[in-house]
Amino acid sequence: MTVPWRAYQEDVAALFRALGCSVNVEQEVEGARGLHIVDVLARKVVGGVTVTWLVECKLWNSAIPKEKVAALYHIVSDVGADRGFLVSESGFQAGAIRSSQHSNITLASLDELREIAKEELEKSALARLAGESHRLQGILHGIFFPDDGSRGPLRGAAREDILDLLANIVEIKVVSVPKAQAGEFPIKLHINESSVVCHDASEFILAATEELERVSACIHSVQREVRRVRELVGAKAEVFSQEIARLLNAAETVLIFEHFDDIQVNKALQHMKLVGIYAGELRDLLSGRASRALHKVMRTLIDGPYLFLPLREINKWATARESVELAVAALIQELNSAPSSYCAAPEAGREIR
Repeated sequence: MTVPWRAYQEDVAALFRALGCSVNVEQEVEGARGLHIVDVLARKVVGGVTVTWLVECKLWNSAIPKEKVAALYHIVSDVGADRGFLVSESGFQAGAIRSSQHSNITLASLDELREIAKEELEKSALARLAGESHRLQGILHGIFFPDDGSRGPLRGAAREDILDLLANIVEIKVVSVPKAQAGEFPIKLHINESSVVCHDASEFILAATEELERVSACIHSVQREVRRVRELVGAKAEVFSQEIARLLNAAETVLIFEHFDDIQVNKALQHMKLVGIYAGELRDLLSGRASRALHKVMRTLIDGPYLFLPLREINKWATARESVELAVAALIQELNSAPSSYCAAPEAGREIR
């Protein structure tokens, strides 16, 4: 035969299981100041964060005194739990009620706990949704409007997709979550080019959580693409800078050492042609400050070596070479310090649908 207080404890555990929590009965938990045994330990992942509740069950014939509230408060604080529940069918003394006010300890009967726990989970879930949507909005805003004023890491269809994601997140954060917190149902959510009507908090939390998870996955896809492009840009920039060095050396051989034969001149011209090809490849991958830095390199080449080589301007060569080398160094520094200046290929937009 089951002992009444143990059956009461199991009823409380069953209530939290019905709410989707993982539950342990008479669980030993470790706090900062020691080990504690709690009647019911309930956990649930809400918006990617685990919510932990500790429950003490008191099947007494008399009202629960404030000492029991203080004891549970001590355990909750020591363990770092989100909330503690003291459950009793015999009520609570006035001192216990006063002690629980303005704290994270809730006093309730089993019937009261059923509604309170559901409301607490929903309240916590909605708060998590608000925080997560704010976080994702910041990331998406940074992608769409980088601090360096560039066009961001995506173009074309990809940027349109990012803008759609941003619009969905802003809708959840600014419109839908506040309405859900106020209990204003039904709520229509626009998710991945479709609409979902949520008639209560549970439906809304499920739908909004799925949408935030989808957006998070899309962001990870975009960030992977940005990293891929950054690696590609790094490799192409290395080839580009090396080819410029070869061009400068070849041009210097012609101008300084006066090797005007066709072989040396053609060699310099061939390097000039390759520099143009590599610059074009880089130009397709850059925007913002990095794009402007690349433009300055090419402008410096055109105003210096490209101009002086055919005219055989020897006097200005040293200054021209230094200007080009400084411009190349500035480009490399920009690429190393501002990856948000990169533009991924438009095809990347297909990954974020």
